Amino acid sequence: MRLERLRLLSLVFLSGFAVMAIELAGSRLLTPVFGSSVFVWGSIIGIVLSSLAAGYYLGGRVSDRIPDARLLDTIVFTGGILAISVPYLSTISIEAVLSLGLEERWGALISSLALLAPSNLLLGMVSPFAVKLMTRELRELGTSAGYLYAVSTLGSIFGTFGTVFILIPATDIRSIFLGVGFTLMAISSLRLGLPSKATFAAMLILLLSPIGLLGGPALAATGRVLEARETPYNSLVVAVSGDIQILYLNGLPHSGMSIKEPDRLVFTYTKFFELAVALKRNAERVLFIGGGGFSGPKYFLQEFPSLVVEVVEIDPVVIEVARKYFDVPDEPQLIIHNDDGRVFLQKVERKFDGIIIDAYAKTYIPYHLMTLEFFRLVKNRLSDDGVVVSNIIASVSGDTSEILWSAYKTMSQVFPRIFVIKASETPAPLVQNIIIIACAQAGCDLAAALSEWQNRELADLVSRGLWTRIPDLTEYRILTDNYSPVESMINPVTGRPYSVELESGDHGIPAMLMAGSNSLAIVIVFLATVYWVGSLIADVGPRRMERLPAQVWRR
Repeated sequence: MRLERLRLLSLVFLSGFAVMAIELAGSRLLTPVFGSSVFVWGSIIGIVLSSLAAGYYLGGRVSDRIPDARLLDTIVFTGGILAISVPYLSTISIEAVLSLGLEERWGALISSLALLAPSNLLLGMVSPFAVKLMTRELRELGTSAGYLYAVSTLGSIFGTFGTVFILIPATDIRSIFLGVGFTLMAISSLRLGLPSKATFAAMLILLLSPIGLLGGPALAATGRVLEARETPYNSLVVAVSGDIQILYLNGLPHSGMSIKEPDRLVFTYTKFFELAVALKRNAERVLFIGGGGFSGPKYFLQEFPSLVVEVVEIDPVVIEVARKYFDVPDEPQLIIHNDDGRVFLQKVERKFDGIIIDAYAKTYIPYHLMTLEFFRLVKNRLSDDGVVVSNIIASVSGDTSEILWSAYKTMSQVFPRIFVIKASETPAPLVQNIIIIACAQAGCDLAAALSEWQNRELADLVSRGLWTRIPDLTEYRILTDNYSPVESMINPVTGRPYSVELESGDHGIPAMLMAGSNSLAIVIVFLATVYWVGSLIADVGPRRMERLPAQVWRR
């Protein structure tokens, strides 16, 4: 009896662990496509909670009608199969959602429903079912329910911290789902019959063999993948095509490097970073918020040897990968900080002559790096005539320009002189890289500074891209720490086509596409369905139901 109690507690604990592991690992399947905004996380959390609620209800109803421990094992076993199927089904589900043209909100919601709901619904059935099996008398019901739900919650706590601090940094997402699924199947199959054990063994051999390695959440459609891994903040891929090497974060290109000329700027928008020193001739120290592949810092070190370049990058793995693949030099003039940009500025007391902000993406903008309070902090860390250069992905007109002009209005509360520059020849209503220049002094003269600057290419780029038609700003918000709805502002942007313009038009960057083994996903779903139906018939069929107490059937 004590062994049975221990097995029941282990199922409850592992189910709680699995729910959080599936939720957190599942987010890494969605963020490369839909971003990591509040809408994406809201969809994931909402679907998981809805699935658990449905599972609690169904688990209670089913356990009242068929209080059979083997049925509970069947539910857990099938939940394990469905958990294993998630990384393989992600390809089919996300491709189907994208083919419907759904934007971030609905796309993330439907994908979460398809991928995360089935397994979590079954896992939600475990706790109420276990309460039924453990409770012998009505007066023990409260104690049993409280005890088992505490064990389940403890499992979820371990699942949360274990997934975030151990599993995601240490292994790939596919392996997390396989580990969770196979653990559920192994524990629940102990009491089930030979067909269950055979199914477990067959899936274990199949999915851990080279055949099972065919499924993957993301690959480079063109070029060769050098490294793909999960970080504490991103899904990271390094891919190379011809002479161009690209760093992808969450499916979007963040940095590029020419293999033959590592210090050359590949993305056109990065050439505008030089405006920080063009407008501040005697610059001695600059700060980059956002490192990526360190394209800008490397260029500054090469062109301005006396300059001290500091870089603050929040993701330690990005720093590691940049050193490994993007020729980041080990020089005393380059100082790298692993920290959040705003937190770093709050801690340091020294001044910078230029601050380059390159921490915004198409699908995600850290709201705390867009507010009035942040830009006041930035100005406080600038020298008296310092300059801010910020890159933002938006359009200068149309419904995808709100985030740009809200940022402009917010910065104008702090900086007396601001310039807006299109970083490409793309028409104004289309999503593209936009450069915002903010000067600490009102007398900042962009045209005069460029006329005396030695880089004529930069002057030509500015003259072609300078945007002077500033709209009426009364309709745009000033973003604050208390209210900064950047997710809703970038929502129109995430659904629009966007490409980073390269220095030369004859280059093409490796494109990220979802790819995987569709046939394997179908086989897994088929096995889960067959097993579920077969188990109900064979393990908890009429012969077992006949042995239930008569009062069970009268309920």
